[in-house]
Order: sequence, then C-alpha cells, then structure tokens
Amino acid sequence: MSTEDFTQDRLIEVEKLLEIELPNTSKKEKRDSVEGARVSPSQIEKLSYLYELHNRITNDIDFVHELTKIEPIEKEKALESARYSIYGTQMHQLQYFTQLFNRTEQLNRLPSKNDFLHTFPFRNSEYYKGLQHILDITDTHSNNISQSYWNEWRMNGQDFTPKRHKNYIINPSTIRDMWELGVIPLEDMDTFNMNKEKIDKEKLNPHNTMLLNETFSILNIFFNDCHLQVPTLIDEICIPNDFPNSPIRIIDYKTGSQFKEPEYKERIQIFLMMTSILVNMMDRVGSVQFKQSQWDITHNTHDLPFFTKRKLKDNLIGSVYFDQILDISDVFNKYFKFSYVNPLTQESIDININDIGIDIKDMLMYLNGITSFYIKYRNILKPKIDSNRSPYTLPSFPIKNFDKCNGFSNDIQLGLNF
Repeated sequence: MSTEDFTQDRLIEVEKLLEIELPNTSKKEKRDSVEGARVSPSQIEKLSYLYELHNRITNDIDFVHELTKIEPIEKEKALESARYSIYGTQMHQLQYFTQLFNRTEQLNRLPSKNDFLHTFPFRNSEYYKGLQHILDITDTHSNNISQSYWNEWRMNGQDFTPKRHKNYIINPSTIRDMWELGVIPLEDMDTFNMNKEKIDKEKLNPHNTMLLNETFSILNIFFNDCHLQVPTLIDEICIPNDFPNSPIRIIDYKTGSQFKEPEYKERIQIFLMMTSILVNMMDRVGSVQFKQSQWDITHNTHDLPFFTKRKLKDNLIGSVYFDQILDISDVFNKYFKFSYVNPLTQESIDININDIGIDIKDMLMYLNGITSFYIKYRNILKPKIDSNRSPYTLPSFPIKNFDKCNGFSNDIQLGLNF
C-alpha cells in the first residue's frame, strides 16, 4: 500500500506478541509454547531483503557487521516518501467516504454513527464520534456531499503530534503543511470525480453487499519450530448477500506505480491477507443481517448490513497450523476474489492464486525461514523495521477533545480549489 506508514501506526496499537500456548485442534495434541515473532506484511517485505542478504553471506560475523551499518536517511527522499504516503492515505479515504455516502443515499439518508461503526470496524468510540462531528460541520447541501465531507475530515480533527516516534527528520509542521495545502492535484480530483461512476454498482448496493473498510485482523501461523503473528489491515472486504454462490471480494487500493501486477513480495502480502480472512471471517459470514429488522420497519429506517451475532466489536484473531494451509488454493479461488483497484481511475487487476504462481508450500517455507531469521537476529533487525523510527509520521484522527472544538483548521486549502 502507498499508506504504509499510516498502516503501521495503526498496527503498532496492537499488543506486542507474547509467548503463547498453541490451541487444540482436531488433528494435533496440545503442544508446548514456541517462540514467536509479530511482523506485519510490509515489515516482511523489508525483512525479505535482509533475509536474502543473510543467505548470501555465509559468515555470521560479516552479516551482523553488515546489519549494523548505519545508512543515512536523505531528507529529500523522506519528503518524497511522505508526499506519496499522504496522497495514498487521502485518496483511500476519498474512496471510502464516496462509497459510504452513495450507499446511505440509496437508503434515503445521510450516514449515521452506526454506519461509521459498520463500515470501519475495530475503532474506538472517539473515532466514531469524530466522524459524526465531521458530518455536523459538513455542508450537506453541497452538490458533492461526500467530497465536502472528505475535505472537512482532511482539514479538521487531525493530530499531527508524533506518538512514540524516536527519530523523525521531517518536522510535524511540514507534514501538516503538505497534508492541508494539498498533495492531490486538482486534475486528479477531476479524474476521480469523472471515474467514480465506474465504482462497482453491486458492492455499492446496501441490500446486496456488506462493505467493510480498513478491517484489522491478526493471523497466527504455527510452524514446527516457531510462531508467526501477522497483523493485517485490509482496505476493503465485500461480503455478498448470496455467499457462497458469489465470492467474498478483497480489495487492496493501489495508487501510482504500485498499481501493477504483483511481484513475489506482493504475492506474500496477498497470500497473508487472504489466509487471514479465510481463518478469521468464514464462520462469521452467516450472521450478516441484510434484511430489515422489525425496528427498521417500525421506525421507517434502514440499516447498512451488519453482524447480528459474534459482532466485530473485538479484533479478529485466528490461529492455524502451517500444514492446515496446504492444498487450499481451491478454497481461495472458489470463495474469494482478490483485486488491486486504482481509486483514481477505478481500474482493477483481478488476481487469481493459481494465475500468479503462488505455491503455498514454498510460500510457507519462506515465511518459516523469515520468522526463524527474525527471531535469531531480533535485537538488530527490530530497529530496522520499526515504524516508530521512520523519518516522519502521518496524522491520526481524531485529536483529543475534537468534539469540544479542538483541532479545527483555519488554513486555506490551496490545492483543491474548495
């Protein structure tokens, strides 16, 4: 994702991995605790280079020496990276809000707090209050309400104060200027508005599809000698009303040069996302409420689809043994559809597990190797992949006491002509 740093800020809120006891399964007896590592998909991508370097350097001393080299961070490159991250984050949110307002418009109303809750699961109550507060200050008579809402979200309630960061080199005031003065060119906004009509009508239909954005899940994979915990943040999950006749759709939004056929490192991320949803959500799909409830009928209102039992009020945390994942490519292809989507153009790249050459056994062996490698050199590797040490941090929402009028911006938005 182009929002890697934003994603990492979300992921590190999860409790650190502790050594835990393996669960019982129908196939295996209870095992002893194993040493584990908690690594996100984007961190696995960073570790891949170091893992391959380790495999090329046979001398352990030489490898440790290579790892401890300090590579200076160029400020211009960091600024460019920040621009891409801000662009990706804001474009993602524009897509999310556009879809949400479209879905509730089909119910003849504006979004409610429950709609925010059902669309963006696993946030705290302050987040939903913040989104509702943004709606309160949005001009709902605008010709483009969703874009007006997005602009109010972008300009108000953002907290630019670094949290837990240790060595940022891009000042938060610079990040704020970039965020508020506009990194999305006006022509890109015009392109988005021209192409938003191409958004899949089926997923926008609240009667036919449950749509979740930024779904956080945790996948535990137990190998014979170690345990890998992978926190994932999935851009979009679309659960159809007629599942399993129609597959669950997983969408990863990609902007710019990232919108392309996946290479091996991206295939790992795709595999982990699909496995996480398979393990964590398959037994919950049947509890989605699509039809009107008696309360809806009595009060002449309609809800977006939601979970009626085993609600997603807690994080999705699932565990699986590595050998249980083998030979399930048919399950992926039958019940899931994975796509890259460019929010600017609404173009999509549909990705089939078989078509992109994912060998599940090889993938698991590779992940097993990376996990053992990270555990062995954890003290040296962790600082290299720790998002707390990134050269900048993106804002979080909402700022404390936003509902008490803290965090409003009086700056003029120059880049988008509002």
